[in-house]
Amino acid sequence: MDQSFLCAGAFLALAAALTFQAGAASGLDAPSVDARKYIHAVETFADKALANGRDVYGDKHTPLFVDGLNVDTLEPVRWHYGDQVWTLVNGTSQQVFLRTLVGLTNLTGRDKYRQAAQEDLRYTFDHLRVPNGLIYWGGHCCWDAQGDKPVGRPSMAHELKCFLPYYQLMWEVDPNATGKYLQAVWAGHVLNWSNLDMDRHASTHDTHRAKAWPQTYQGGPIFFESKGRTFNNIGIDLQYAGAFYYKFTGYKPALEWSKRLAGRYVETRNPATGLRGYQYSFPPPDRADLQFGKELPGHLVLEGTILKPAWYAKGGIVQFKLGEMLGQDGKEFVQWAHEDLTALGRCAYQPADNSFKPMLTDGFDLTGFVKPRDGYFGRAGTKFESTTASCNFLWAYVLAYKATRDEFMWDMARQIAKGNELGDIGRSDGTGARLDLHTNQLDSDAIFALLELHKITAQAAFLDLARRVGDNILDKHFFNGFFLPGKDYLYASLNSTDPLALLHLAGALEGKEQAVPDHWSGSWHFACELLPTDKKYTYDHRVIYNQKRTSAKDSSPKTAADQQEED
Repeated sequence: MDQSFLCAGAFLALAAALTFQAGAASGLDAPSVDARKYIHAVETFADKALANGRDVYGDKHTPLFVDGLNVDTLEPVRWHYGDQVWTLVNGTSQQVFLRTLVGLTNLTGRDKYRQAAQEDLRYTFDHLRVPNGLIYWGGHCCWDAQGDKPVGRPSMAHELKCFLPYYQLMWEVDPNATGKYLQAVWAGHVLNWSNLDMDRHASTHDTHRAKAWPQTYQGGPIFFESKGRTFNNIGIDLQYAGAFYYKFTGYKPALEWSKRLAGRYVETRNPATGLRGYQYSFPPPDRADLQFGKELPGHLVLEGTILKPAWYAKGGIVQFKLGEMLGQDGKEFVQWAHEDLTALGRCAYQPADNSFKPMLTDGFDLTGFVKPRDGYFGRAGTKFESTTASCNFLWAYVLAYKATRDEFMWDMARQIAKGNELGDIGRSDGTGARLDLHTNQLDSDAIFALLELHKITAQAAFLDLARRVGDNILDKHFFNGFFLPGKDYLYASLNSTDPLALLHLAGALEGKEQAVPDHWSGSWHFACELLPTDKKYTYDHRVIYNQKRTSAKDSSPKTAADQQEED
């Protein structure tokens, strides 16, 4: 094995010794041996990030963090755009990292981690804000640490796509700036309040501070011709932002508009199947209809009627958590998420291979359908593919059962757990489980799902299985202080979910899980043209974080998924 990586056995022994000493010195209750090794791994990662990931570039050295590091040289990740080279600082690509820092302080008593997160956000509010209340961060714009300036695509659009910022800490650092940002998110992304035409992009060039929420709503038909693209991923962010503004301030219109927006997606449900669309409008011409609508006569073929199962899971997780946070005020979110996951499970799930079949929301099966021409959904001659029911779906269905006690939700979770090599979770009363404690599963979402199963059933076996997944992560993802997809990867993002999951696991082992900030299953990316070698729009996770020591920069063609994210 490469000597630049720590031996797993030696690391775990060292972790146990050092964390025990640190716990004793701080006066905290000594953590269990298992909790100790997870906490120490995350602390090793965080210390490396604090030592090497701060902005020490350009004329100004700031408390900001760069997005990631080269694991060999410790140089920051950079983006080439023409004759410019940007040192990437993208706050929306660091929100899991900030939660990890706060969780680490809460479990260790060492304030330096929370303090670093607070300093980062304070500087962001003071120096990275747009006059209209938005922030230079998101899918298409960010901050260049070297040049101390905002950079990104020519439009410099503020883009949210289920990025789910850490609003609790933002509010703690600066409630006034956070409140203005939450309002600006709605004011900037909503284009027409009367029918909730909105878009995943908002202007950072417009300096006018528009008002949010106290507007007239009329509603109207769904699948209307719109100016914006009402993608569900921005819809999730808007619901989340409005709900948090209500939680912080008690301002009811913010919550009412969040529910109206969620209701627009509910209105797209097909009456025969209950399946809803990924968007409720389209800028003409609709790209699905253009690409293969005439080949499917008798069906409403729109972007909004192509089933996208992954967003049922992500959106469901957010809505169930909003329900938990808001109690009775959030009951509609729980109801809608439950109904969505019910329809998805009954209409599209295939237990034989643990997948969801491709289909239109009216139930038409697209399996084997050959796309007749190039377009938004892929190249001519390709076929629609099924979606694997990953551990993110498991987590969503477990939360659905927790919120509703619907046995069908449990049955879905049981099937998906088997499909992800976790064994049989048994019956909802906690009996009959045959878990695979030798699984090779290392998806951090499995930990979040298993911890919820432990809460529901109080069965220690679920905690044992979560430990197994945690150990797999340490063995297969943790190298030389970084969390990576594998030991040969060259760049480490600071925003890995693995350390936050391990802190949740450690907290559960110690009865302190509430001390660790919640994970909302948020996404992250930076997307821009890569110049001059490639004028095509691409993603940091395709041209930076997938690089290995033994391979050149990825130059593979864009996938259909990349193309869909692009627009």
